[in-house]
Amino acid sequence: MSENVTLQNSIPLETIIHRTASRPFSLYRTVVDREERSALYLHCHPEAELFYLEEGMVDFQVESRSFSLQAGEGIFIPPNQLHSAMKQTDCSDSCSHRAVVFDLNLLEQNLPPYCQAYFAPLQIRRADCVYPIKLDQPKNKRLLALLPAIFTLQRPKLEQYELSLTGILLLCWQELYNLCFSELNRLPFDSSPYKEIQKSIDYLQHNFADSLTLADLSKKAGFSESYFCHSFKNCTGYTPFAYLNRLRIVKSCELLARTNKKITEIASLCGFNNISYFNRTFYKTAGTTPSAYRSGLAASDRQNRRV
Repeated sequence: MSENVTLQNSIPLETIIHRTASRPFSLYRTVVDREERSALYLHCHPEAELFYLEEGMVDFQVESRSFSLQAGEGIFIPPNQLHSAMKQTDCSDSCSHRAVVFDLNLLEQNLPPYCQAYFAPLQIRRADCVYPIKLDQPKNKRLLALLPAIFTLQRPKLEQYELSLTGILLLCWQELYNLCFSELNRLPFDSSPYKEIQKSIDYLQHNFADSLTLADLSKKAGFSESYFCHSFKNCTGYTPFAYLNRLRIVKSCELLARTNKKITEIASLCGFNNISYFNRTFYKTAGTTPSAYRSGLAASDRQNRRV
């Protein structure tokens, strides 16, 4: 199923599940009004996304990183990464883009267990898996040919293109692995440090709201505090508490979008005992304030577009 949508306002919320029928993927096409500066509102979702710019020029933001894209280029966004796009100020041309948003299980469930290494980097090095697909890089040639091909597959019935879509996404994933994921960490994904750091990450996922100490986390991994900090940074690219703060902010985004709880309550539920520190950390991660992030909810509910 494909959706054609027109953006008129910047909407910072993600409130729908990206699925086609009972399948874990969805295809979109978005046409941006000439008068509008925002090309894609700030949001995040638990699925991965391949974004392709058909027309125009945009500055694409993925959390603290910015990428300039022109027509014919794209970008891969890992799950749970806040992202948005703005039309470049000196570009008055038409702007349109396409995207396929998909659950990683769509690919993983079609592969044997020994292929886990192809997906493992996204479990702990997620932020480093963002990959801009640029025309001026010859190594991207194959991926740039595959990406637009995704959006030529659609047929009236799902069963007429579903297998082809899964096949092309697997080819894209192989290219992404070759170009990016394989270089992130030379540490074998079945090695002891990796496994123990993964345990501590799983612990953070379930206990992010608790008052955690470095001693708690290093004990969970079975390492000394100094070795734990070194191994965690080596595996994830973050310090333990930078990772924890980012996780807390993503969880707070979910509550801001899906509940009517007060911002102070949400801060507390996500492990922030100081509202000022919560606001500063939220702005550093999302580039906006918690109240501004929530303010688009009514507009998002009123309009039928990609959210």
